[in-house]
Amino acid sequence: MKNNDKFIIIGGDSRQLYMADYLEKKGNTVFIYGLPEKSRICSPDLSSVLKTVKNVILPLPISKDGKYLFGIVPMKETVDDIVSMLSSDHIVFAGMVSRPMEAKLRKNGSRVFDYFKREEVTVMNAVPTVQGILKAMIDNIEYTINSSRIAVFGYGRIASVTADVLSSIGADVTVCARKYSDLAKAKTKGYDSCLISDFSKTADEYDMIINTIPSVVINRNILENLRTDCLIIDVASSPYGTDFAVASELGLNAVLCSSLPGKVAPKTAGEIIADGVLNILREEFHE
Repeated sequence: MKNNDKFIIIGGDSRQLYMADYLEKKGNTVFIYGLPEKSRICSPDLSSVLKTVKNVILPLPISKDGKYLFGIVPMKETVDDIVSMLSSDHIVFAGMVSRPMEAKLRKNGSRVFDYFKREEVTVMNAVPTVQGILKAMIDNIEYTINSSRIAVFGYGRIASVTADVLSSIGADVTVCARKYSDLAKAKTKGYDSCLISDFSKTADEYDMIINTIPSVVINRNILENLRTDCLIIDVASSPYGTDFAVASELGLNAVLCSSLPGKVAPKTAGEIIADGVLNILREEFHE
């Protein structure tokens, strides 16, 4: 199947604006809708554009309330309204697509691809995330990261890059995970390791905790055993990994830093997603 070189980007934030610039530099025609008009000229009529454009790029995440697309500019159209404008001619690209949302987007025969499941996207996305973690650290501590004792919760892509960067600047890193296989991987890199279920026993030894697990693992049992000056930085997606209510009750500094790439490096993050979309087109449709 042959696609044209036209894209419409609907909703999102500054990442999508940089994505539009990047796709145009690659020789594509790009329309935008539901983004700041002062940055680019927005298409006035979504329905009309969708009749001439096959490639549709939706934001990451698609929606935060399940009704409207995520974006920095409110749109009058709901997700259901947008779905009603899609057809079997459309190829839809979106990030963090839940099964119910995927089924909805496929309702009229559209093909749907989750660009956030692409290995190259998630791996490259770890770099701006770690940059954001470093910024959050610097903004919240009055001592050097060097020689600090830091626990990294999880050992996926973001956690492993985080551990490597922190270790490279002299931090004493311990990887905390729920799986023995993750602890084994961490040990091969020379890191101390600890089961999360055992962490409370030594919790008072740490200056900082970086959480990447999207499930409440930093619970009351752990929080009650931390020093009051311990900094917690949670970069996981919803429902996050820290019991923030308990942390507040105990007077701990727990900072939620989700969606960091879009906040600290939107240009890079937008280009990473755009490359992921182009790679999908090449692989699936030989573009």
